[in-house]
Amino acid sequence: MLTTTKSYIWGGISGGILLSVGAALAIYQKDVKLFIAFAILGVLVYTLVSCLILDNNFVGEMIVTVFGWGFVKFPGLIFTLDLDGILWLLTVKLLFWILGLLLACAFGLLAIALGLVMSLFVYPYAIVMGYREKEIA
Repeated sequence: MLTTTKSYIWGGISGGILLSVGAALAIYQKDVKLFIAFAILGVLVYTLVSCLILDNNFVGEMIVTVFGWGFVKFPGLIFTLDLDGILWLLTVKLLFWILGLLLACAFGLLAIALGLVMSLFVYPYAIVMGYREKEIA
């Protein structure tokens, strides 16, 4: 199956799922603004999934790069070999682990948000390039 066809199918499925969830929540809560928000998110997810499948643009690499910023190496710790030093070491290592996890999650969300916004502008170019590659091949 052609890559452009796969991008239409999987992008449509992902956008349709979000649109269905948004419609169900909007009906349940009787809130039209919620449906509009999910409709906009559905379009953004459609373009993001399509851009990732087409793989002829920079969106996937940008997401991976921004997500990679969240993985940092914390400094080594100097401690003493008494009970207080070992407890301090364990406490600070646990704190660094929690901070690292929060930082990675925050940059992951930032990467996805940037990918959603950028894919909206890159998608027309990606579709045109997908069809041009099909004509060349």
